Amino acid sequence: MIDFLRGLAIVVGIFLLGTGLHRAGVPVPGGVLGLLLFYGALLTGVVKLAWVERAARLLLHHMVLLFVPLTVGLMDLGPVLSRQAVAILASLLVSFLAVLLTTGLLGRWLLPNVPEDQGAEAGR
Repeated sequence: MIDFLRGLAIVVGIFLLGTGLHRAGVPVPGGVLGLLLFYGALLTGVVKLAWVERAARLLLHHMVLLFVPLTVGLMDLGPVLSRQAVAILASLLVSFLAVLLTTGLLGRWLLPNVPEDQGAEAGR
């Protein structure tokens, strides 16, 4: 139980640190900052994976429950969403295509070129 509480305290503490940095003026969302801080702490060894593994497993196991308030909130906004459906769908489509194209072009640019005859041999 102590391991779980320690891991939960670390995860929540890093999240709150990211939120505090955002409120202090860093132009990145607090959750993203917390995630980057957590990743950096794991990479550098400041936080050991064993310290947070039990808490992370529990949170991931029950993650679906964390989306219930969001879903209920969306149900309350049904009339607004139906009036703005075209704009919402258009923005979703444009953002999806932008991410898809950016990822594909960045992957093509960053990954080494493989000649076609080597690519065919690799599939055999």
